[in-house]
Amino acid sequence: MTAMEEYRKFANEIIGFPPYNYQVRVAELLLQGKNVILTVPTGAGKTWASILPFLYMRMKGNDDFPQKMIYSLPLRTLANSIYTDVSKTLEKTEYKNLSSIHTSEYKDDDNFECDIVFSTIDQTLSNFLCYPLSLSKRQANVNAGALVGSYLIFDEFHLLDPKLSMATTLGTLRILDNLCRFCIMTATLSADFIKNLKDSLKNVEIVTIEDFPNDKLIIKSLKIPEGKEAKKFIYVLEDTINAHTILSKHEKKTIIICNRVEKAQQIYNEIIADVINFQNLSSLKKENIVCLHSRFFDSDRKQKETELKRLFGKDNNESAILISTQVIEAGMDISCENMHLEISPINSFLQRAGRCARWEGQWGTIYVYDILEKDEKELSENEAKDNVEKQQIRAVNNKYLPYDANLCQTTLSYLKTTPVLNEKIAQKLVDSILTQKEIQEYINISQDNFNKRKIQESWVACEKNMYSQTIRDIQSIEVAIVDVSHMNKDNFRPYAYETISLFKWSFYKWTKELFTLRIDGDDYFAFRAVDLSREADIFLSNNDGYELKPLRNPQDIVQCYDIVFVDKSVLKYTSGSGLELGVGLICSPLKPYENKRKEEICYTKDTFYQHNMAIIGCYKKEFELKLQFVFKELDKYWGERIDWDKLIKVMICLHDYGKLNCAWQKAMRDLQKRKNEQDSRFSFNENEVLAHSDFNAETDSEIEKLSNAKKKPSHAGIGALALDKSFQNILEVINADIINPVVNAILKHHGVETSSYPSFEINENEYNAIKDLFSDLNIETELIRKDREKEFKIPLANKEWLIYFFLVRILRLSDRKATINLKEYI
Repeated sequence: MTAMEEYRKFANEIIGFPPYNYQVRVAELLLQGKNVILTVPTGAGKTWASILPFLYMRMKGNDDFPQKMIYSLPLRTLANSIYTDVSKTLEKTEYKNLSSIHTSEYKDDDNFECDIVFSTIDQTLSNFLCYPLSLSKRQANVNAGALVGSYLIFDEFHLLDPKLSMATTLGTLRILDNLCRFCIMTATLSADFIKNLKDSLKNVEIVTIEDFPNDKLIIKSLKIPEGKEAKKFIYVLEDTINAHTILSKHEKKTIIICNRVEKAQQIYNEIIADVINFQNLSSLKKENIVCLHSRFFDSDRKQKETELKRLFGKDNNESAILISTQVIEAGMDISCENMHLEISPINSFLQRAGRCARWEGQWGTIYVYDILEKDEKELSENEAKDNVEKQQIRAVNNKYLPYDANLCQTTLSYLKTTPVLNEKIAQKLVDSILTQKEIQEYINISQDNFNKRKIQESWVACEKNMYSQTIRDIQSIEVAIVDVSHMNKDNFRPYAYETISLFKWSFYKWTKELFTLRIDGDDYFAFRAVDLSREADIFLSNNDGYELKPLRNPQDIVQCYDIVFVDKSVLKYTSGSGLELGVGLICSPLKPYENKRKEEICYTKDTFYQHNMAIIGCYKKEFELKLQFVFKELDKYWGERIDWDKLIKVMICLHDYGKLNCAWQKAMRDLQKRKNEQDSRFSFNENEVLAHSDFNAETDSEIEKLSNAKKKPSHAGIGALALDKSFQNILEVINADIINPVVNAILKHHGVETSSYPSFEINENEYNAIKDLFSDLNIETELIRKDREKEFKIPLANKEWLIYFFLVRILRLSDRKATINLKEYI
């Protein structure tokens, strides 16, 4: 049996049917060490085309392929949906416990430790750029190394912002070079842009459905029903989208996609009101009319997503109508026979069309509407009082928002002469409409070197303010609905509320209208939370905490970069249509809170030798077996054969060298002695060289103060200095620059801002502890034992950064695991 025959058999066992030829080609290229750009229509199986090769190589135990996979998507809705679908398929296989999801709402795998991680592009890139959105700055360097040596999948690539997340993704892949394998997947990029992508990256092959005509005949979502000339028919109507037309054409399943939330809400409310007037809708239950967009609380949105998968899934015959926005454009495995769309650019249109006639034997009709009424007039910018109002008026005038008006109009013009839709016609439309625009976008991002400078600036700064320059330009405001008159100000927790994200200029328009209607000059309705411990001018009975401070005009509101709290007297929320302007009854719910006891800072006494041996044990158990691919690729990347295993063990042995400092040991021994005096079950030996004492933060705060343990000197810089002074006697390397990443990994293993070492002196008894560790590695050398406090910085350059990320991740995760579970790893 050949390798590909074996692969076909393996894939069949996982997904339940033979893989398509294009899917096998993707696997063949990846297993040959190539990277892939995959372009196939929606619903053609690209998700499994990218995932199955990873699972196959896991099954084979092959060291020529990464042992970690990170699957990134542009939207959390897509990440949630695909994670759920893949997990369901893998539930009955040996791979069922390999995966996790990490988005802004699911954070069970903060450090990307699972072998398969589903994530949003925001989370993946922010981790690599050292400002992880879900972690503190102290932890900023922990996750960047997760991408080193991993298999990276970027799905729905066309949805990324060309100047920001798309350019940064390409810059990331160029920087990672051979230290990853990747698969970029898209359905709606022009052929010329895809060729440019290939040329900008190394070792890449393009796979397209057009190269596999036999697949087009058997892929269920592409098969033309018997007796039909196509699966999808297009009608451009000389009207704007309206409930009456939608209801008159409803059969079993109807999906409506509007460009703006306000329009979706309007259509939903009109359908609810008008449905009783249509005899053909007698079997349509009111609860089967569902509205989904971005202005719902998380709890309602999750429930709606689950219900939509049921109502619009393969095996459901109930009558149903969905009114939505672009939140369902990609990734949702749902289908209908009648679709009503407001015009959008061709790539967006095709994504929407992918939710029509998706199943085998289905055919469907897509009705397309323009946005503008024939007699609509634009507001004049001359009416604006300032630049902020001019921006808002421009946004209101662009009725095609959030899309480019010219692209929408060009797409509409092409669709008027396109009666049917298939994958060949779709690609022709994309090439005709988007090629010129995408070529210019590629020129722009390539001239900016794919954001390389900003990526490197992010590594140095480790600040979340780089987000808007590298991933996403935030044009939204987080809003929470509150009852200001009944707020418990003594126990106000601003970040405990569920919020809804609103487009900044839509909210500006709302608030401008509300301010003009305000009767009392002090009758404010929008507030921000003020931290009383930081703003002395706000007074609240001398208590620390938060207070709501009024936002006094629309400009204050759009310039607020935190949560805006709005009184329920001006915003209405219903589970049916979401957040709207109006008098409401519902306030923002509190975020789900698990009643977990706060994690205690609790240490068990271990010696310096025990602690380091436990970390080495953790490294060997949790990392070493999965790093063989990385080690081989690191040699190619660095250009020199390195004993990476020895390098890592040396780094581990020296990372806590500073704990041998007399001042550090004195504080630790004193703490352990007091613990022993308090409870004889905790042993004490004055000659032991400690790494940790027995300590529980909840019960031992008093003896911690008495022992001065809180004032013990820092230690990370001392180990970094020791390696920097003696590396030539420890490691046999040609290029001495390899030591810079190791020194930085030790220096910054507790936080990215460490840049010095304290005065220290290490006595003979303590020094013997490091000698014992080194003897196990057959290393004989003398380390620096005494010095005065100094600044200590070793700048990193070019390739050194990725080595540093790789090493510091192993060190920090192994250190933490071994400290928590000493007995498991020693």
